[in-house]
Amino acid sequence: MIVSRGIHMGWLLRENAAALGILVSYDVAVTCAYLWLHWHWLSIPLLPLPLLGSAIALILTIRNNAAYARWWEARTLWGAILNNSRNFARGVLAQIDDAALAQHLIRCQIAYALTLRCHLLRISNADALASYLPPDLAESCAKAANVPMAIQAAMGRALAAARLGGKLDTVAVGNLDRTLAAVVDAQGGLERIKNTPLPRQYSALPLVFSRAYCVMLPLGLVKGLGLAMPLGSALIGFMFLILNEVGLDLEDPFSNNMHDLPMKAITRTLEIDLLQTIGAEEIPPPITPQAGILA
Repeated sequence: MIVSRGIHMGWLLRENAAALGILVSYDVAVTCAYLWLHWHWLSIPLLPLPLLGSAIALILTIRNNAAYARWWEARTLWGAILNNSRNFARGVLAQIDDAALAQHLIRCQIAYALTLRCHLLRISNADALASYLPPDLAESCAKAANVPMAIQAAMGRALAAARLGGKLDTVAVGNLDRTLAAVVDAQGGLERIKNTPLPRQYSALPLVFSRAYCVMLPLGLVKGLGLAMPLGSALIGFMFLILNEVGLDLEDPFSNNMHDLPMKAITRTLEIDLLQTIGAEEIPPPITPQAGILA
């Protein structure tokens, strides 16, 4: 996630260099053809450019609002996982006298959060499993199609065994189970966002309309602006292309780029908080922004 408050034109130009280059080349070509080749038929001054631009801006706004709603919902769900994980750790320490069992459950919850991040990004979760789970449990969970849920199931079995062994009463198990259920509900929401993209029309139509407008723009402006047309047309067209790119960047919060949610920072915060609750000696440092990007 970009956390720098400044406007970095380098990022914008780098990500849209090809589109901007084509746009400027086209504008220059139209200007040269009109002024020096006298292709006056290229000029269509009666094009309703303000009306078309307003309509396309509205379409882009609707799509971008939908994309941001997905991004923000994903951030809210990760916040729920973070808060409920803290509540689970607090409840475990308060209600379980067996220190070894309490530490095992809390370490399982850390592994759950780390593997959930990997699950959403479609990357390997071997390090998270090896760091926080016993070897036999790590091996069995690694074989599951949904590794985070396999860890949750193992935690559920551990709580059931603790109840049968007299280490937890039914009320305490119920409280802890409700907290884990809230975590699983949040995971379901994250998986829904990951596995259900915006309808294709939300991505395709704004792109088609924006590019069509960029094609028409110099035809409507060349007669009035003359040599200044490439500058004015490229600037307006670039604004529409950037607006379209914003929606594409926010559409998938789990695409492993600089526009994603800072899941590594969120899970590291959870990792630090839960390790401190069990008095662990080796605690990883928090994730800090690098070059204005928080991973």
